[in-house]
Amino acid sequence: MTQTTKTERAAARAKKRRRLMLIRRVKVGAALCIVLAVLLYLLSAFVFFKIDTIEVLGAPDENGDYTSGNSYYLAEDIIKVSGVQTGDSLVRVPSSDVARSVETILPYIGKVIIKRKYPSTLRLIVEDTSPCFALETGGYYTVLDRNYKTLGTETEVPDGCAKVVGAAVKKAETGYKAEFNDSAFSDRIDTIISACGEAGISNITKIDLSNIANVGIVLGSRVTMRLGTLTQLDKKLELGKKTMEAELNSNPEARIIIELAETDRSYVRDDYSPYEDPTAVDDITDTDSDSGTGDVNANGGENGNDGNGYIDGVG
Repeated sequence: MTQTTKTERAAARAKKRRRLMLIRRVKVGAALCIVLAVLLYLLSAFVFFKIDTIEVLGAPDENGDYTSGNSYYLAEDIIKVSGVQTGDSLVRVPSSDVARSVETILPYIGKVIIKRKYPSTLRLIVEDTSPCFALETGGYYTVLDRNYKTLGTETEVPDGCAKVVGAAVKKAETGYKAEFNDSAFSDRIDTIISACGEAGISNITKIDLSNIANVGIVLGSRVTMRLGTLTQLDKKLELGKKTMEAELNSNPEARIIIELAETDRSYVRDDYSPYEDPTAVDDITDTDSDSGTGDVNANGGENGNDGNGYIDGVG
């Protein structure tokens, strides 16, 4: 064996030893980092960052500043329901569990966001929800918010609610989303509200889904629109709005029913049904209604009335 071969083998062995030592050092370093991380977590979870202040704040305003409190519940009640106490670990607060507990036990709270302000402050950012629908269910009303969360039951339609007729409620447990026998029921309401918003129609006080072949909505206390099915709803509502504006422009006190089963013409008749004084209804369409009357005859007539109670459509 030559001297060159021995030297090469010795160099290879030395290189292998250096590589094994490097691997061992990396493993030891990684293990130390893991131990240190666990130690830091345990210290922060059980020794440091104890909660000494719990704040209940409202949703931020347009400037990003948090508003104070909640419209329905006292701060101390919200804190109690959250299950969080001073002295608890700020790190270990189960955010999703806390939010779920508050949102279900206190139904008029629509959303809770947990914020940690180190070293010792926990913030509960709460957003209100409000009554939107009152479902007629056998002698009482099941009250839901806009996302169909059950807020409770009432004997009368609460202020700010649209009365909903024709709902077959499968399950309505306070604090949880309502379930319907017809899974498409809420989709129909969403379709109506969305289309009304796009058409600039607001102040919906009643939605009648008792006959899905002839769906109805009531606006305020004087205008009922019978829409037929929900097909081509945008055209029907566009025509219905023009018809309504023309009729109320000529007689602001009129109580009318507008038949809109067809998309190219409407039929108007007087409403002689018993008067129902509606509650003040929030605008669930989130759309401002255009107050101008405009022309209702797409062919150029002043109000489009052909003398037989019909008003021409829009195309």
